[in-house]
Amino acid sequence: MRRRALSSARFVAIVAAALLALIGAGCGSSATVADESASPSPAASGSATPAAGASPAAGGSPVANVVQAAPVQHVQVGDISMGYRVIGPLATASAADSAAAGAAPPLLLIMGSSGTMDMWSPDFVAALAQDRQVIVFDNRGIGETDDPGSRAYQFPRLAEDTAGLIKALGYDSLDVLGWSMGGEVAVDLAVRHPAIVSRLVSYAGDPGGRLTLPPTKAAMAVLMDTSGSPQKRGERLIELLFPAAYRSANPANAETFPIPKEQASPVAMGLQNQAIGEWSGVAGDLKDIACPALFVTGTEDVISPPANALMMAVSVPGSWLNRFAGAGHGLMYQDPKGLADAVLTFFKVTATAAAGGG
Repeated sequence: MRRRALSSARFVAIVAAALLALIGAGCGSSATVADESASPSPAASGSATPAAGASPAAGGSPVANVVQAAPVQHVQVGDISMGYRVIGPLATASAADSAAAGAAPPLLLIMGSSGTMDMWSPDFVAALAQDRQVIVFDNRGIGETDDPGSRAYQFPRLAEDTAGLIKALGYDSLDVLGWSMGGEVAVDLAVRHPAIVSRLVSYAGDPGGRLTLPPTKAAMAVLMDTSGSPQKRGERLIELLFPAAYRSANPANAETFPIPKEQASPVAMGLQNQAIGEWSGVAGDLKDIACPALFVTGTEDVISPPANALMMAVSVPGSWLNRFAGAGHGLMYQDPKGLADAVLTFFKVTATAAAGGG
């Protein structure tokens, strides 16, 4: 297989590792909520809504972390025990009440490379979990999911793990949303197990393989710069998640990150990165994805350039494309409300269409 020089997801793995070091040095964890939002639209429209001017919530008060407040549970999936959390529904008394009211089945979120499930933006997850359950989990070898040791595996193993998790939790199919590498896993899952993915959302992902547009040259230069202390290098790497205009308007932008309580071993991260680098991708199979699909990107994403989302949206029949003007790879921290609104609008419209309402 052809090895990519550096995949966007591999790049995020290094950012995540630096982030953990930076947070350990004393960064805060309060989240910001943006005022601007974008509604998704069919791929042909190419619409965009400004996100660069996003500002903190009134008063800048911290928001409760609904992700980390949910208890960790485990379920056996093949050769590993997978750790997961269930959040919501937050607007109803219980999951039973939500089901009785006709709520949709849970939404499954797939984290990016080397990230743990407690790194999801709590504001983003809370917005998604108002009227349905949201399930987050740790990928193979990460956080609360078993580390298989030093055994190498191929990238599609992550999609197989996700399919196994869905089945182990008692579902035939679920809506699936993935961020960065998680977006790649979600697309791979939709190709390999079309019956399992009810609706697909790939946020800041790519199709893998030689057609993927890599990080920008400027981003590469920052990555290769090893000067300074680990904290300084971490600060430089984290800045790549947010555009300069947003960082200028929000100088405490690093505080939008939750403080992770879980860890990923260097061995597990290395195996994941090896699998990513060796993945040949699914660009040639995108045309076969039949479920409703939404591709989300920030126009200022230097880690997974927006051309990747456009390429996938053009290739998947009837898919939607949502481009957030002025947003970077860290969109769910930069504009959690806007991103959630886009995803929820996609789900609402496609559910109406499936029911014959338009």
